[in-house]
Amino acid sequence: MTDSTRLHHNRFFVWTALAMLAVLALAFGKSFYLRPVFSDKPLPAYLIVHGVVMTLWYLLFLAQASLANIGRRDLHRQLGIAGVLLALGVVATGAFVHLNFIGRMQAAGVITSPQDVMRGMGFVLAGLASLVPFVILIALAVGLRRKAALHKRLMFWALVWTLGPAFSNSRPLGQWLDPLVAPHLPFFPSDLFWLAALLAYDWKTLRRLHPATYLTFFLLAFYFFFVTDWLVGSALLQGWLQAYLQS
Repeated sequence: MTDSTRLHHNRFFVWTALAMLAVLALAFGKSFYLRPVFSDKPLPAYLIVHGVVMTLWYLLFLAQASLANIGRRDLHRQLGIAGVLLALGVVATGAFVHLNFIGRMQAAGVITSPQDVMRGMGFVLAGLASLVPFVILIALAVGLRRKAALHKRLMFWALVWTLGPAFSNSRPLGQWLDPLVAPHLPFFPSDLFWLAALLAYDWKTLRRLHPATYLTFFLLAFYFFFVTDWLVGSALLQGWLQAYLQS
């Protein structure tokens, strides 16, 4: 593959990053980015910090993809150090947001009964569990950073994984997309779009499907549908969360 062809192929990740930023804008425009226009209720400081960190996370992906596209791999590697620190921020702020979810919903009058608390605990545990694959993907991507094909696909899935909340049925995108598949599916399978895009990229650039593309997808799907339910139903984790909430 010539240098010009390689740079042309890197544009896929630039366009992917732009698409993800567009998804963020559509999903969180009213509730975060343009909140002062649509609501007079300010967000807690920790939610603002989390929103800023997540926005920077996707902007970093765009910057890294753009640097790779223009052949500035030296700057790409240097910026990768900041990426690791930012990934830690994603985990830390994400955990803090989930651990404060029940208290915030109680203060807002949304959670008012023991049954509501139990449902809220399931949501919190599922959110905390979702951080585990993200940590693993980032650790693998950093460890395999010299294997470019693996590295960029692992980072791609790490970004897609964190984009899940943008398609929840409490967000505008989810409210619009979910009815398109109901009652056949419980939610709109947005990840299939990202999978199809990456598979098309594989076929165009390699004339085959890269194992990191489909194996990572299937492992994440298995974790989402089976492991997460197991963790949410764990008596040990439920007891720990109850003790935390009562402390």
